[in-house]
Amino acid sequence: MIRVKRRALSLRVFAKRRPPIVSEYIRRAAYFTVATVLCVLGGGNVAVAFAIGQRVQPERILSHASHQACATVVIGRVRCLATISTTSVSAPSKIIPATSGNGYGPTEFHAAYQLPCTPGGPVQAVCSTPSSYGSETVAIVDAVGYSSSSGTLESALGSYDSYYGLPTCTVANGCLNILNQTGATSPLPPNVSSGWSDEIALDVETVHMICQSCKIVLVEANDDMADNLAQAEVTAASLQPIAISNSWGSTADDPSLDGDFKYPGIAVVAAAGDDGTASNGQSWPADIPDVVSVAGTTLQLNTDKTWASETVWSGSGGGCSVAYTAPSWQTSLSDWATQGCSSGGRAFGDISADADPNTGAAIYIGSAWYIAGGTSLATPLIAAMYALAANLPTSTNAVTALYQNNSPAAFHDVTSGNDCTSSGQANCTAAVGFDTPSGLGAPYGLGAFQADPAPPTGLTAAYVSQTQLDLSWTAASASNGVANYQIYRNGTLLGSTAGTTYTDSGLTPNTTYAYYLTTTDTKGSVSAQTLALASGTFLPPDINQDGHINLLDFSLLSSKYGLSGSNLGRSDINHDGHVDLLDFSLLASKYGTE
Repeated sequence: MIRVKRRALSLRVFAKRRPPIVSEYIRRAAYFTVATVLCVLGGGNVAVAFAIGQRVQPERILSHASHQACATVVIGRVRCLATISTTSVSAPSKIIPATSGNGYGPTEFHAAYQLPCTPGGPVQAVCSTPSSYGSETVAIVDAVGYSSSSGTLESALGSYDSYYGLPTCTVANGCLNILNQTGATSPLPPNVSSGWSDEIALDVETVHMICQSCKIVLVEANDDMADNLAQAEVTAASLQPIAISNSWGSTADDPSLDGDFKYPGIAVVAAAGDDGTASNGQSWPADIPDVVSVAGTTLQLNTDKTWASETVWSGSGGGCSVAYTAPSWQTSLSDWATQGCSSGGRAFGDISADADPNTGAAIYIGSAWYIAGGTSLATPLIAAMYALAANLPTSTNAVTALYQNNSPAAFHDVTSGNDCTSSGQANCTAAVGFDTPSGLGAPYGLGAFQADPAPPTGLTAAYVSQTQLDLSWTAASASNGVANYQIYRNGTLLGSTAGTTYTDSGLTPNTTYAYYLTTTDTKGSVSAQTLALASGTFLPPDINQDGHINLLDFSLLSSKYGLSGSNLGRSDINHDGHVDLLDFSLLASKYGTE
């Protein structure tokens, strides 16, 4: 018998620096030189301004009243884990920066987690309509059917897509398929709970906004009994999706059904829960070792939608299992001994993503907008990321791949916040490295989900001239062999090469560019992208090539003032063999630029 638990780019900002710290003598001498040059050039009006860059500020998090969509507790059943705003909200802002506080959408999630919207593509929020949907498929398992007096699931999804400009996802165009627990298109189960309708809308809309070329299969169990949901899971797995999303759970384990959730090559993803740390060590099916257990965070963004911070959401589930032994990929962690699972139980969750209803997703239900959170949001977010990664090998355990890919290039380490349900409770506070409230952390790009081929590493950019940068990297590994690497500049594909170097020319002087690479193997599988690298070209007045034209460049130029010859380096800005007032004039004309 099952008792139910109540739970419901990286865009680098380059700011102008303060003048470097130099000796008072050099500082004054340089200032005098600058003032003199500007007086000569500008008729005596000296206006030297030191522009200090401003950090991108985090958005203000607005609080919304919310409720658990499936709040009724019935012994022997599972419950959905969506948390929905109590009242509808106005349509979310699509303007950057948004100030409405009415829920995150494609722009926010793709920028924060550095995601493409179709496998192998650049980081962006909206993709064009694909010629066909799939072969990347995400299956969603929920109980009963969607029902609303204002329309169908398909019409709600249509309104959502229209508002955000996403590719239309319908049954007719092959994007959406709705089946019963045995795999038939009819009869579909009736709706007996508005909460499950909310859950279904959240799951489907979230998957579609993250992977816009994915095919979505919704498998509806007859009711919320565990054995019927397990039957729906078997049906979902038979369709060979990349991932299966399960935004529901129970506080009692049912080992007799565990086999229905274990499929090498398919990422079975389940919500860890929404009532804080599971003190009883049970959160089924998320605590099954072969299931990817998803915990929740509070995701805060900068005003340009990039990632600002993530902390453990206070309602997130997680804990140490009393029924399942910790697998080797957890016990081999260097900090496993500090996790507090002294009985040797499996720690859950494994990974985390946004779940706080106050930083939740804008979803469309019936004929209105709501804000949805809970680990019900985090779960389809992660499932869709597996689909974007697109190449989990058939023999690979999806959970194992997460731990193998554990690195700063793949995860934001969540180091603060807790989901403690009582004072003095163990295993419920985030820390550096792995911890039970957040697992390995929150994803950064798709590196956490990519088993093979791997992205290249060690990407560097060397300055060559005002218009040229030379890129180099360390070769990637691929079971089927590397065919080539794709080079992206500012999200646009530049070209490809089978080697480990690439020259990018025709660049604009004094401009910073962002680069990343992907690997393609001999069978056409594409890796996740490398960690983004920012580098730039510099104008001749940037004597020390630090990307800034400031007092330090004047100091360096002053040290060679009045000299001539062939060893003047970049201080001879006009290349006439002399460092003189003309060079100072050229430097002064660019002072303060970057």
